Amino acid sequence: MLNKRITFSLLYSKGYFYLSRNFRLQKVGDIDWLEKNYSFNETCQYIDELVFILVTKDPKIEEINDFFKSIDKIRKKIFAPIIIGGAIKNLDNVKNCFENGADKIIINTESKNSKLLNQISEIYGSQATSVMIDYKYNENLDKYEVFTNCGTKKVEEDLYHKLKKLSEYNFGEFILHSINHDGTGNGYDLDMLKNISFKINKPVLLMGGAGKPDHIISALKNNMISGVITANLYNFIGDGLKLTRELAIKKGIEVAKLI
Repeated sequence: MLNKRITFSLLYSKGYFYLSRNFRLQKVGDIDWLEKNYSFNETCQYIDELVFILVTKDPKIEEINDFFKSIDKIRKKIFAPIIIGGAIKNLDNVKNCFENGADKIIINTESKNSKLLNQISEIYGSQATSVMIDYKYNENLDKYEVFTNCGTKKVEEDLYHKLKKLSEYNFGEFILHSINHDGTGNGYDLDMLKNISFKINKPVLLMGGAGKPDHIISALKNNMISGVITANLYNFIGDGLKLTRELAIKKGIEVAKLI
C-alpha cells in the first residue's frame, strides 16, 4: 500500500505569490519576501511534494520565465519533489516545465486533450502527470460544475461525468480542487466523494479548504483519498505541517516518516 501524501502548494501570478479564497487572489509577496519570511528548507522537510501553480490566465512568456526563476530559487534550498502547473498547453510547455525542475506536471484546461496526455506519458511516463479538476457545487441545480481557464470557463460535463471519462485517459492521478472550499479554512469537500458511484482507477488528491491539521487528518482517513494539498500559507508555514504529519502517524495513517 502506498503512503498517503501531504503536499504544499504555492500560487504565483505576475511576479507575486498569492493566497486564494474561492479563486479570488490576495497578494502575499514576491520571492524575496517569501524567502525572508518563510523557512522553506525547514518546512519542506515535512511535506511529500511542493506544488507551484501559475494562476495567470494566458500569461506572457516573460511571466512564465519569471515563474521558473522563482521556482529555481526555492528548489535549490529544498529536497522535496517539485510539481509545476499552469499554462501547460502543449509538449513544448511540458518540456519547459521538466527542464526547469519539475518531477511532475499538472494539466488542467488541456485535460480534455487525450492525445497530449498520451504523448506526455510516452515521453515521461504516466506517473509524471496529475490532472486537476476545478469544480464548484451549484446549490440551485444540486450539481458539481467543472471549470477551466483559472476557474473562469464552465464546461458542459459535471464533475462525475468528467471524472469517469478522464479515468480512461493515460496519466498518473487526479487532483480535485473545490472552488467552494478554496481558502475558507473550513475543511476539505468530503461530501462530494459520497456521490461517486464508480471505481476511480487512479489516486485521488483533494485540494481546497484546509485550515488546521484535523482537516488534513479527516481527509487522509478516507479510503478514497491518496493525499491532500494545501495552499494555506499562514496556517501551514512554521510548525503546522510538522505537527500535522506527527498527528497523522499517531492516528495510524500511512504517511512517510520524512524525518
